[in-house]
Amino acid sequence: MKEKHGGNKIAMEAQIAALKALLKAKRAQLMRPVSTNVRSLTRYQWVLLLLLLVVAPLLTGVWWGNRIEVARIHVPVEGSGEPFRLAVLSDIHIGAGGYGMEHWRRAIALVEQQQPDAILLLGDYITSHVGIPALKEALSGIHAPLGVYAVLGNHDHWAGSKAIVRILEEQGIQTLTNRAVRLRQGNSELWLVGIDDLWSGKPDWQKAFRHVPRNAPVVLLSHNPDAALSPYRERANLIVSGHTHGGQMWLPLARVLARMLGVALIPHSEYGSRYPHGLRQEGRTWVYVTKGVTAGNRLPRWFNAREVVLIEIRPVTRRLSSAWLRPTR
Repeated sequence: MKEKHGGNKIAMEAQIAALKALLKAKRAQLMRPVSTNVRSLTRYQWVLLLLLLVVAPLLTGVWWGNRIEVARIHVPVEGSGEPFRLAVLSDIHIGAGGYGMEHWRRAIALVEQQQPDAILLLGDYITSHVGIPALKEALSGIHAPLGVYAVLGNHDHWAGSKAIVRILEEQGIQTLTNRAVRLRQGNSELWLVGIDDLWSGKPDWQKAFRHVPRNAPVVLLSHNPDAALSPYRERANLIVSGHTHGGQMWLPLARVLARMLGVALIPHSEYGSRYPHGLRQEGRTWVYVTKGVTAGNRLPRWFNAREVVLIEIRPVTRRLSSAWLRPTR
């Protein structure tokens, strides 16, 4: 009996051991693919997360850069009479084959909605000479009750200023290269003074202001914001400039790239490098640097919207202490 009992016990232990081994093998078999799937899923999630962290801001920034804002500025000048509404556009940069025409037409449509009295164009109509053939189409049909006025930028001089001036004038646009023109509306008057590009042109300040009366209300058109550093600044109530593209991308990042890597996204301008966009007061003069349209520039704008500017010059009985700016879109 004892031998029989001992044999049963050994057999049972063997069966239990075999069962444990079978369960262990099954568990290992089941766990192995589950563990692999978990690891694969985790890697996939990390890759997806990294893609979202990189791609989402890039795409969102480009989308933001394709927007066109309307910035409204009110500038008081001494006097009485009717106000002047001026639309300002800068840095069109039409490319080869009309590249950028879609953005430009959107900007023009916004200007027409504002119904300005006059339109001011601040230069850099093309990026290089290959954009000249499309410029005539881009400027066709632009008009305003008191006229359209233009100055040249550095790209216009590099590409061929004579050809660009000819196209501007064929479209009825007056080029204010070192000269001034007087606008009248009711019993109000306003002088527009244009200066040639400070970088690539031949600016002549004395010639530009020769026929402008002292203390007359003046808006100075200069592609380069460094006009704000000229002693003739004091002759103007307002200076409007472009050239900087507002830094082309989110301004803090543009400054970091310039300082750490030497990548300058703001074109050559002492004043524009310090103040690449917005409204500032220098002495008695207001200065506005627009971000521009940059319709055909192949470098995308990133978290830096394009801009159309609407300025209201309003005569007041006494000089107010400040102008004001209101972006609307």
